[in-house]
Amino acid sequence: MKYKLYRSFGKLDKDVRKHELVAVEYGPNLDAVTDALIHAVSADLAGTPEYANFETAAFAPEPVKDFRRVRRYTHEMTGIVYPTYADENILVDYGIIEEPELDP
Repeated sequence: MKYKLYRSFGKLDKDVRKHELVAVEYGPNLDAVTDALIHAVSADLAGTPEYANFETAAFAPEPVKDFRRVRRYTHEMTGIVYPTYADENILVDYGIIEEPELDP
């Protein structure tokens, strides 16, 4: 299977066509690529200039929640930025498209 990871600009349901492709992972199922997707989200956030000096992490992928209006994604993830001096962490939504891998 092929898993395409996209970063949203705020909320997953907003400006879906403007979401940026962050990573593409291949594996037999989502469990097999979960660690790579978590690493990709964390690295993407750490590579963003505004978050470069902060610790980053991500939650594991899960099916898109029922309340979401977006139908493009099969799974979603949340990236976490831990600012040094802040009352709250920064959360960034990511979407995942699961597709069969095409044979060459």
